[in-house]
Amino acid sequence: MAKQSTLDKSILNFIGPKHWLSWLFMGGAYVLSFLPWSLQQGLGKFLGRILHATAKRRRHICDVNLKICYPEMNITERKKLTKAHFESMGKGTIETFTSWFQCQKKFQSRFTFEGQDVIDRVLAKGRGCILISGHFSPLDICGSQMPRFMDVHPIYKLQKNPVMNWVMERQRQAIFSKTIERTNMREVLKSLKQNKAVWYAVDQDYGRKNSVFAPFYGHQCATIAHIGRIANMTNAPVVLYDYGRTDDGYHLSLTEIENYPSKDDVENATRINELMEAIIEPKKEQYFWAHRRFKTQEIPGTPSPYDL
Repeated sequence: MAKQSTLDKSILNFIGPKHWLSWLFMGGAYVLSFLPWSLQQGLGKFLGRILHATAKRRRHICDVNLKICYPEMNITERKKLTKAHFESMGKGTIETFTSWFQCQKKFQSRFTFEGQDVIDRVLAKGRGCILISGHFSPLDICGSQMPRFMDVHPIYKLQKNPVMNWVMERQRQAIFSKTIERTNMREVLKSLKQNKAVWYAVDQDYGRKNSVFAPFYGHQCATIAHIGRIANMTNAPVVLYDYGRTDDGYHLSLTEIENYPSKDDVENATRINELMEAIIEPKKEQYFWAHRRFKTQEIPGTPSPYDL
């Protein structure tokens, strides 16, 4: 099924029998979002264990990524981290429901934030700014708190399920003043011109056409090239957005990236990957290891490392 925006569509487009199972899932997600935070965390951990036991393909992808990035790990260590990763992703699933269906003030007291001076300083330049982050399991719930500190316009990727898109696009529009589908470069430039923060998650493989190859954990990896290009074009400052789950909540932080970008795409991509590695290390289990980060190989025709 093609991925299409649903912002111009009524809910009436998605009430046929083929969508009933999706709506049943959304109803369950809505109910779970009302649970207390500690209960959500416990339920998410349990959900993650179920996924770990049943999602063979994702478990395999996670193991391959860990072999590539941590060759010094033995099999016992990889299995332990893989299980912790799935538990974290289970928690992230429940957190996503909460970010979609609950008032953002509900868990506000569980968030700490570091970097208001950073965002004030870079926006004072009047050129907007580019936030870059990685994909970690509490992405949605942490992202939902960012409008408390700045007017941020996130870049998002459409999902295959149209019901999920219908809910996701509307809930995110209720949180953010503007959201931008990832192919809409015109809106990115417009937001920066309006001195807004544009948020990119920069650590996924978007294919050879949109990437250059740069080291990630010592291996050549397809890395998006247009962060440096946009920064060069607009002179917008680039800010690293780090976030993660703590024992009793979440911590968000911002750091301006100095001496970036250069005029070289590979050098810029290498710098981004180094930054991603630095924020992954303290919270390895929260990173999206189950995504195929190395699916595009540097030499065309080389088999994917995820092939069984």
